[in-house]
Amino acid sequence: MLTLVLLLAPATAAVLTLPREVGAAGSKSQYGGVESGQTAADDTRASLASLWSYSTVTEDRKTMPRRKREAAKYDHTLHGDQHELMPYFQDHTNASNITAQLGSTAYLNCRVNRLRDKTVSWMRRDGDQIKLLTWGLHTYSNDARYSLNFEHPNNWKLQIKYTQRRDQGSYECQVSTHPPKVLSVNLNIVAPVVDIIDDRGSSVSEKFYKTGSTIELKCTISQMPQAQTFILWRHGDHMLNYDTSRGGISVKTDMSSSVIVSTLFIANATPKDSGNYTCSLGDVATGSVLVHVLNGEHPQAMHGSSRKDLCSLTLVLLLSSLTTLINLLR
Repeated sequence: MLTLVLLLAPATAAVLTLPREVGAAGSKSQYGGVESGQTAADDTRASLASLWSYSTVTEDRKTMPRRKREAAKYDHTLHGDQHELMPYFQDHTNASNITAQLGSTAYLNCRVNRLRDKTVSWMRRDGDQIKLLTWGLHTYSNDARYSLNFEHPNNWKLQIKYTQRRDQGSYECQVSTHPPKVLSVNLNIVAPVVDIIDDRGSSVSEKFYKTGSTIELKCTISQMPQAQTFILWRHGDHMLNYDTSRGGISVKTDMSSSVIVSTLFIANATPKDSGNYTCSLGDVATGSVLVHVLNGEHPQAMHGSSRKDLCSLTLVLLLSSLTTLINLLR
């Protein structure tokens, strides 16, 4: 018989008695898998736990409570080490919220540390349905707008191009542990609101100017999650910002607040300047107004008026003309 002493902690030891054949050259122990010439410290943790279980049988009953406490302490340390070796999300949160502009590219981050041999996947959750989007570096979605854009060293980033309103919802980044580790990401899609307003800040669809006056069109853009600078003004299909040869045209844009204000100025207006004007934010959102440049006796009264105001003015002029005609016929 051989006697093996296991040192488990300072001032504690366990005595394990094994059959003599365990010490024979080239033989293995049926109790712990310890090969000849090895010490207990050289064996794996699993084998050591097995040896400890066997050794407690031969101990004196008076030491059992203390030995059980030591075994429990070791077991806790063992499982704690395993837990520390597991993958984990670098961003210590169960959920995150991402806001993307309609038509832009959205990026959903998933930074995983200590991944080792595990795999990262992205899922789209829609009610009770879960759709697999990516697995590792491979994309499994039928929608070509979805792809995995890995960013060194540990960001398994989901990329969604040309975002649409239907892309809004809940996404999950999963690590293939048991059970899986899950990071939830909520994607919110917003569309900018583009509006052309009058001097009172009200939306306007038509404006009237007299020949020789300065056309002034004010465009507001709100709900902008991302900074944008390509605000375009068009007269019909003609871009005024870059390819106009008319002269006397200027654009002033104020981006100092949450609502962007872009103002178009056209000096010395002529009837040729009449038509549809649009203020657009790329291909995402557009506001428009119909401009009339008039010759005649009363264009000043029409300046800045709406269609409703114009109808009222037309009725007054018609009644005035009718009264004059009646007086002449008398």
